[in-house]
Amino acid sequence: MAVSLVEPERLSSDTLDAVERVMMASRLSFERMGEEDLTGSLTGSWCEYQLWFAYRADLDVLHFASGFDMGVPDERRPAVCALVNLINESLWVGHFDLWAEEGRPTWRHALLLRGTQGVEDSQIVEVVTVGVAECERFYPAFQQVIQAGLAPEEAFEAALMEPRGRA
Repeated sequence: MAVSLVEPERLSSDTLDAVERVMMASRLSFERMGEEDLTGSLTGSWCEYQLWFAYRADLDVLHFASGFDMGVPDERRPAVCALVNLINESLWVGHFDLWAEEGRPTWRHALLLRGTQGVEDSQIVEVVTVGVAECERFYPAFQQVIQAGLAPEEAFEAALMEPRGRA
């Protein structure tokens, strides 16, 4: 599934205002959680992805995370961590991790904004597009390791296969 976000005109320089603008223009549900973070959701092919943006003014960094709607049972955590390591070695942008508190696989990336004129709407669109695409790509691998007990190496290899033709 291709994520289709709308890139509206830039109206202000506030970082989370820009995120809100992109979310509204894309008709995505979201909620501002305070001065420094915003949550939302986006429906993908596999699940409803939870989106989270946080801004740290002291570092001038916008952090983005996209989480799956799946929990990892304690007995599958070592296998999921091994899968995360395999996946991360293949990524050029962002990384996956397993959030300890929630036990949920999550893709994360930070945009360093220091020395720039602020975040551009196109950057927000791109980070969400890339993050959700990576989540879509590897969701089946996480499911196979968690639910089917597949070895991390096998699930990773299956996720890298490019389908051809149509069924």
